[in-house]
Amino acid sequence: MLALVTDSTCGLTRNEAAELGVDVLPMGYAAAGIRHAEGFVGENGDYAAALAGSGLVTTEAVRPSAFERAFRRHLDAGDDVLCVTISSRLSGTFRSAEQAAEAVGDAHVTVFDSWETAGALEFLVRRARALANAGNPVEKIVEELTALRDTTRIVFSVPDMAALSRSGRLGAIRRAVATKLNRYPVMALGEGGIVKLADGRGARGMAAAMAEQVPAGTTELLVSHFGPRGVEAREVLLAARERFPEAHLRVKDGGPVLTKHLGIGAVGLSWA
Repeated sequence: MLALVTDSTCGLTRNEAAELGVDVLPMGYAAAGIRHAEGFVGENGDYAAALAGSGLVTTEAVRPSAFERAFRRHLDAGDDVLCVTISSRLSGTFRSAEQAAEAVGDAHVTVFDSWETAGALEFLVRRARALANAGNPVEKIVEELTALRDTTRIVFSVPDMAALSRSGRLGAIRRAVATKLNRYPVMALGEGGIVKLADGRGARGMAAAMAEQVPAGTTELLVSHFGPRGVEAREVLLAARERFPEAHLRVKDGGPVLTKHLGIGAVGLSWA
């Protein structure tokens, strides 16, 4: 058997994780001096209110000790382990998983950098499970995931650049990205880092620009809203549905950790 391990930014519900047989390890965040473990989708309460309150808000990668406990539990059960994490350029979680694998010192543990997060990470985790169920060895699964992460993508936009600028994730594109009056920057993850693609005028223009990034023939789409589902998420849903009327289209809450870095009101569109 192959045990799959991932982190909470993949956005699975508790039932989905159980059906897929995936261990979802929580990332952490602290608001108003209170620490929280990010839960499954739909189990994080009114996190937007906590993030919007006064005071410092911080996030924390999954700790190596948490990965190590999960790895040892599966190894003791006789399973191989494949751990698929959020992009190493966005979080220290991948490095934590590597450290845990080194501590375990077992060749039956493989750690894979997805270069993604949110819906795109979920799609890769789902594909890994499907390949494992079909009897593929870990090496073959990693080979296919490596190819898939070039075509499994997430594009996103933010109504305000303040949170993303503070996060330190913009890197070299910091000067090239800015929100202007009624303009939404459309960005993506390229090899795990943030790249700018386009601008959209208003929420509708942003949504159209995001939908245009999706390749023709795409059959799986996921809209992520960060904080309460607002007009931006609605417009992205409508634009995606108009362009891909036959696609399987879902909408999910993006969770508190990613919302802290993107800002309340951000929206993403992932495809596989």
